[in-house]
Amino acid sequence: GYAMPESAGLFETEQGSLSPYNEVQGMGAELAGKLAHFIQQISTYRSKLSHVQTIDGWRETLVSLLDDFFSVELEGEMALKSIRDTLSQLKEQLADAAFDDALSPSIISQYLQNKLSGTRVSQRFLAGQVNFCTLMPMRSIPFRTVCLLGMNDGVYPRSMPPEGFDLMTGRTKPGDRSRRDDDRYLFLEAMLSAQQTLYISYVGRSIQDNTERVPSVLVSELMEYCHQNYCLSGDEALPVDESGDNLLNALVNTHAMVPFSPSAFQGTHASYAKEWIPAALTQSSQSQGYVRRDFNRALDDYLFGATFPLELDLVELQRFWRLPVQYFFNRRLKVIFEPPLPVMEDDEPFVLGGLESYQMRDELLETLLETTLMQPEKKTEVLKHFMSQQRAQGKLPVGAFGDIEFETNRVQAEELVDKLAFLSGAPQDDLEIDLTFDSLFERNEGEEKNVRLTGWLTQCYQSGLIRYRSGKIRSQDYLAAWIDHLAMSASGYAKKTHLIGYDRKEGALHLIYPEIADAQYAKQLLTELVRLFFEGMTKPLPYFPKTALACVEAGFSRGQWVDDEEKSLKKMADAFNDGFMSPGEGNNAYISRIWPAWNDELASEVRLLTALVLQGARLAVQDADDVKA
Repeated sequence: GYAMPESAGLFETEQGSLSPYNEVQGMGAELAGKLAHFIQQISTYRSKLSHVQTIDGWRETLVSLLDDFFSVELEGEMALKSIRDTLSQLKEQLADAAFDDALSPSIISQYLQNKLSGTRVSQRFLAGQVNFCTLMPMRSIPFRTVCLLGMNDGVYPRSMPPEGFDLMTGRTKPGDRSRRDDDRYLFLEAMLSAQQTLYISYVGRSIQDNTERVPSVLVSELMEYCHQNYCLSGDEALPVDESGDNLLNALVNTHAMVPFSPSAFQGTHASYAKEWIPAALTQSSQSQGYVRRDFNRALDDYLFGATFPLELDLVELQRFWRLPVQYFFNRRLKVIFEPPLPVMEDDEPFVLGGLESYQMRDELLETLLETTLMQPEKKTEVLKHFMSQQRAQGKLPVGAFGDIEFETNRVQAEELVDKLAFLSGAPQDDLEIDLTFDSLFERNEGEEKNVRLTGWLTQCYQSGLIRYRSGKIRSQDYLAAWIDHLAMSASGYAKKTHLIGYDRKEGALHLIYPEIADAQYAKQLLTELVRLFFEGMTKPLPYFPKTALACVEAGFSRGQWVDDEEKSLKKMADAFNDGFMSPGEGNNAYISRIWPAWNDELASEVRLLTALVLQGARLAVQDADDVKA
């Protein structure tokens, strides 16, 4: 599909339909070509490896496979050579046995598995900067640093349980070999090889009951020797026991039992495993405060040195309130946290996930809405073409499962179209917004500190503004529609704003913000949101959309809203923290960077901001059916 323009439509082949793929452009074409070649080679060899062949045929096929799939240097050539040698040996054995019949794939697979599983490919010693090896005699080569790992009691020196037929047990003579003595000698060789640093590690605590465990007897003897014969500089006058204890305290470093312990990130031996920092901060007493302690440098006021009047774009105000702390990082600090890489699924899906279903329904909604308004007679043809495209692009499950998923999303999209088509008649010109706020900041006499809010409102119709999405109405959707509604009303346009979404339980939802005839009142409500924008550009603003919506929704009971503090605090904590089936909002990279843990102080701040920002937007909206009634 790379070579086809999007306007070409679907390309029919014997294997099925191909869809244009416009996402591959420029340098990505080379990668797409390599992927296509790789898949073609896999398909070719899958066919070859599924048929019976003579040994000559198998040898030719497998050697060709190695050449096509592996491009190795000298280091990897030994591994491939062992495979070629194994095939040559099999050919010689069959020739000696005068066997020339065809061999099945299972026989070849079993033979190679048995032969190669017991073959050790020799590796070069000292091939890199850091080398991992076992203790071997006569390899006492000097190194700057030697690390001995797993020097636990009972593990090293190695204990060899006697065999029942070993008559030498208990009758040793001078000169008989002893494994334990060999291990003692290897330990001594390793010590002599260390030029600057000798690092010895052992398990110091039991994983069952946390009781103290002693190291290997060799390590204990080394520590005892150091205790009796050495001391730290300045401890020469101290008694031997006291100076020896001071020396061992300086030599022995006790690591935390778990990698996310706060003590693992303190002192001179702090961990470098940054993936455990959030968990460590949650455990640490330092994280019990409102803001992380390492975020302690106050920033200059965002408006310091600003030239008035300031101009604020309506789009930027909308973007800020999606998640204020992210906007603060992105725009003020110029910091962007990269999202985690998507995990490739290994299983063939039989149902669409939540995100995939939403994306398909959203695309289908736009297609059906355009068709319904422009060419309603072609609806069936458009649906058929859309389904073919989704199949060709691999967005639908295979077979009847795909039909079921498509039909489900079609029904849901058509419910939304029925709501939108009725409202979308008589489109009107976009509305220009140009509002001036002169009471946001303190000012001296004769000084003006005005802010202009400018922008355009799109999707304007005779029925009012229309805002919709093909999924559940979120906190961001309520607030975005509310900001547009206030901007429109403050500009003197007393119209409704329609907010339409889809809920799996209730179906298509149609909510309405009623007209606000008092432009000054609408501007007063909008002023608070603009003021908080500038406050949120000076310091992180603890407003979290999902948590805030949970706070407001907690007050609804039988169609009435009551400010229930205890219930709202519980719902907020549930939304912020991880649940059994889903992660909490506190897992967001931007939020966790400033607020790693939920606490009472943070809860009160979030609740206060929710009352200022979202509560009015959520309570002002009305169900369309109630308005009609």
